Amino acid sequence: MSSGPRVLILSASIGGGHVAAGRALHAAFEERGVETTHVDLLEHTALPFRRLYRQAYFDLVRTVPDLVEWIGRRFDRPSEQTNLQRRLRARAVRLLSYEVPRLIDRYRPDVVVHTHFLGAEIISGRMRRHRPLPQAVVITDFFAHAFWLQPGVARYFVASGEVKAQLVSAGVDEPRVRVTGIPIDLRFSALPPRPERPAARDKERLLVLAGGLGADHLRTILEQLKGFRWPLHVTVVCGRSSELTSVARDAVAESEGPVTFEVLGFVSEMPELMASADLAITKPGGLTSSEALAAGLPLMLVSPYPLQEEVNANVLLENGTAVRVEPLSTLSHKLRSLLEEPERLASMRAACARLARPDSARTVASIVLDELVPPAGRAPAPDGAPTA
Repeated sequence: MSSGPRVLILSASIGGGHVAAGRALHAAFEERGVETTHVDLLEHTALPFRRLYRQAYFDLVRTVPDLVEWIGRRFDRPSEQTNLQRRLRARAVRLLSYEVPRLIDRYRPDVVVHTHFLGAEIISGRMRRHRPLPQAVVITDFFAHAFWLQPGVARYFVASGEVKAQLVSAGVDEPRVRVTGIPIDLRFSALPPRPERPAARDKERLLVLAGGLGADHLRTILEQLKGFRWPLHVTVVCGRSSELTSVARDAVAESEGPVTFEVLGFVSEMPELMASADLAITKPGGLTSSEALAAGLPLMLVSPYPLQEEVNANVLLENGTAVRVEPLSTLSHKLRSLLEEPERLASMRAACARLARPDSARTVASIVLDELVPPAGRAPAPDGAPTA
C-alpha cells in the first residue's frame, strides 16, 4: 500500500450527476499523484434498497411532482444538529448500508469526499465511535437541501456564494464552506475560447440532452423540431436509456425539410459536443448546467424536477445564461426568437463565461489535500473542525 495520502470518493448512481462529479474529482486527485478510489456506494447497499432508491425518486417526480416538492420542503430544515428525525433516518440508512463501513475499514482512507448526501449520512454516526476521519461534502446543485448537512463534515464545497450564504445561515461555520463550483470533467478546462472555434458552416447546431426526460416530453420536443423551418442540425444524446434512444430514432425517422438529425446513445465526448453546439435543450441538472457554463453554451430549459432543479433553473435565468420553455408547446417560438437574435445569443455566451468554473474539480482536490489530509505522523483534526 502506498505511503502517501489515500482519498476515498463516495458517490451514488441516482441520476448521472453525482457519479460524474466523483469521476471528475478522481481524475483531479490522480493528476496530483494521490492514491484515490471512487466508489458508487449504492453498489455496496442491500439490493432491494438499491433498486428502490434509484427508481423511486424518478418515478415520483414524473408522476406526482407536487407531492415530491411538498415532502422535500417538509424535510428541508437545514441544520447540522442531530434531532430525532435525523437519528431515525440515519439509523435506517445505516442498517440498509451495512457494507459501507466495512469498505472504509478495508481501504482506510485519510479523507472521504462525498458527492451525494447518502454517504455522509451513513458515516456520520459511525465516526463518533471510531478514529476521526475528515469528511468533505461536494454539493452538486445550486441549492443545498437539509439532507446535505451532516455532523462531522470538515468542508462543504458549493456552487456559488448564494449556496454558501444558505449554509452559513443554517449554522455552518463560514471557514468550512468553500465556493468552488461543481466539479466537472477536466476536459472542460481545456476547451478553446469560442471565437477560436470554426464558425463557417451552413447550419447552426442544436444539442438535445435527453437524459432525465420522459419519453413523452422527448417525443414532443422532436416533433416540434421536425417541423421547424430553419437550417439546423440537431444532435440528440439519449445516454444509456435504450427506451429514449428508440423513441428518438422513431420520432425523426421520416424527417424532411431543413432540419437534420443524429441520435446518439451514451457518449464520452460531451465537452466537444457542447463546445461545437450553438444552443442546447436540457433539464437543468447541476452537472449539466455547470458543463454548459464551462462550454459557453446557452440553454433552453425544460421539465425541471422539483426543488433543486427549479433552483438551478432560477440561477441560470437570473444570470442570463438560459431561457425556460414552459409549456413545451412554445419551444419552436422561443427557439426561433433566439436564432433570429445573434446578439442575444452572444450575450448569453458571455454570461456563461462569467459564471463558469471549469477548474472546480482541481480546486476541490487542492483544498482537500492542503487542509484535510494531515501530515505524516500527526493525527487528523476532529470531525467538523476547521484545520489550518
